[in-house]
Amino acid sequence: MARFVPLFSIVIEHDFFAGTPGANWRFTPTPQCAELEKQYCLLLRPVDKGLEMWRESDAASPSPDTVQDLHVADTRDAVLARNAEDKALCFSYEVRCDDPQLSFYTDWPITPPLCFSNEGLAQDAALVKLQASAIPTSSRPETVRRHEGFQFKAAQFSINIFLSEAEVLNQAVQKDRISRCYAIHLKSKTIRWKYFFTGSLARKKMQIVDLDANEGQTGIVFEASTQTATDSGFALISQTAIPMQYRPVQQFQLREAGMAGKVLIKRLPNASVNKIGKERGPDGQNLLVAEIYIHQ
Repeated sequence: MARFVPLFSIVIEHDFFAGTPGANWRFTPTPQCAELEKQYCLLLRPVDKGLEMWRESDAASPSPDTVQDLHVADTRDAVLARNAEDKALCFSYEVRCDDPQLSFYTDWPITPPLCFSNEGLAQDAALVKLQASAIPTSSRPETVRRHEGFQFKAAQFSINIFLSEAEVLNQAVQKDRISRCYAIHLKSKTIRWKYFFTGSLARKKMQIVDLDANEGQTGIVFEASTQTATDSGFALISQTAIPMQYRPVQQFQLREAGMAGKVLIKRLPNASVNKIGKERGPDGQNLLVAEIYIHQ
């Protein structure tokens, strides 16, 4: 029976999905990468938030009485490892997400299309944070690409993992088989929230209170918007942008303005990426806003 040892893993963390299973990422090896996987007997295994790469090995577990050092075990992998060249191998993957709203809640470090790579980074740690770089115009993927009879839409980004041949082969015969993890951290886009009020609420003087604010502080402040959905409506917009999340944790309360501060709505609904609009800022520029409509 074939035995596999871990080679490396890739993990994608996104602030938008904090505390949830996360996005459904799909990894497609380039034709050159698929050939490398076949040549070096590698197995790609999709896992939550990423992938794992394993290598088939024929190195049995020898008895300590007969073999003291796995590096000199008389196996196919040991021989290959000793004779390995220090040439660079590039494992390249196109990454896609099934969520069409990905661009609405992702604050890309560089304007897509982009590539995350370990090139030029120190490789002496178990965890390596990949760096992003822009893909040259001449190398950008087509809108639709065909691979082995399948048709794919353009990838959101790509990943290049550079390893030497010696690293790939030695991993199968080392005593301490520690799989290096390559990590990608994506940040959530920050958007200002805008509450639209209609009905009897729109005739009251209101204020939104941030229940998460520290004692003696106001937290996130909302101000009246000059742009409303209807003539009889009223809108409040946050002065600062708020990171978008799949499960927002903000606690906003609607109260009547004034000293008494009568509670009108104990907990306001949070914003989502399903309703995104535009607001003209004080400087005349258009701002993206997450809209929440309340009629009461």
